Amino acid sequence: MKRGIFFWVLALFLTAGCATAPTIIEKQEAAAPVVKSAEEGSAAAPRLFEERDLLLEGVALLNLSERPAPEKARSIFLSLSQRYPQSRWRLVAEAFIRLIDEKNASLEASRMDHLLVDKTRAERLKALQENDQLKKAVREVTEKLQSEMAVLAQENEQLRRDIQRLKALEIELQKRERMLR
Repeated sequence: MKRGIFFWVLALFLTAGCATAPTIIEKQEAAAPVVKSAEEGSAAAPRLFEERDLLLEGVALLNLSERPAPEKARSIFLSLSQRYPQSRWRLVAEAFIRLIDEKNASLEASRMDHLLVDKTRAERLKALQENDQLKKAVREVTEKLQSEMAVLAQENEQLRRDIQRLKALEIELQKRERMLR
């Protein structure tokens, strides 16, 4: 929001800076019009007003309170720049075009940033879910291993007792054999 306001304030200052008061020569020409041919006189005055009107129309489109129309304004500024390459408003129009393009590029970069942030959040959420599943699987495997270890420990203990009984039986068998001999 602050960037947009800064953009429009900068554009307004550029316009105001370029829209200086007419020079003394222009004032004299306006006060005492030079007699020109009918073709020259009629083409020069409307051209000046048309250039200025195009510029003002573009600025008005940028300053719409409800919904500015920068693309329409850009086309108007581009038209001014192409139709009147020698106009004193051409540089202002080109500056507006650059500012509109930079704003569009900034908005696109911001949109891409939001997409990347959303993608990163989705990937993070997926990784957390996978992590939880892996923790659950590790817990299950650990519990299974512990129960198997307990069973094996019991079997091992039982085998030890059986071995001790076998040894005791073997000793007893040897004693009986000696007695029978």
